[in-house]
Amino acid sequence: MKALAVLATMLGLVALLSWNQLDAQREGRGAQFVALNYALYRNEAFRYALGNGTSGEVPLASLALPAAWKPMREWRTRIEGGRCYVHGPATPAEAGKVRELFRGSYAVGWKADGHLSPSNPDGVRIALPAWIADGAVVSVISLD
Repeated sequence: MKALAVLATMLGLVALLSWNQLDAQREGRGAQFVALNYALYRNEAFRYALGNGTSGEVPLASLALPAAWKPMREWRTRIEGGRCYVHGPATPAEAGKVRELFRGSYAVGWKADGHLSPSNPDGVRIALPAWIADGAVVSVISLD
């Protein structure tokens, strides 16, 4: 009887551990989906900015996104001062997945203390406008 109780306890522990791993995998996949959603939006926003170069907010309807594409976050594009900024709310895990997707590009990161983070290896930090929220995932390119 004791052996049966020990076996039942062990099975219960294995089930709990498996459930925690499943939750972690789901969270990782969710962050990956948000990163891919952002990447598609970002690429179309940059394509628009490079082709049009106007100033101000870029409406979602102006972008050539696939008909079935739906934003998973409130992504925004703004052209100002010769730069195009693509930004939106994201968790740290989602921002990390975005950087992974763009292979650690220093033009992609998140806003921290008014700058694009992480800084490049030389310590140069890109200042970001105040209208981008702290913690937002950000991509920036120069249009000049």
